[in-house]
Amino acid sequence: IERAGTKAGNKGFDAALTAIETANLISQIS
Repeated sequence: IERAGTKAGNKGFDAALTAIETANLISQIS
């Protein structure tokens, strides 16, 4: 496992999860 490659991939994945969670929170509040 290449840590550098995994780290870069996780950054994009985490960003996507954060965006989804934020959207879910907004829809719950609305």
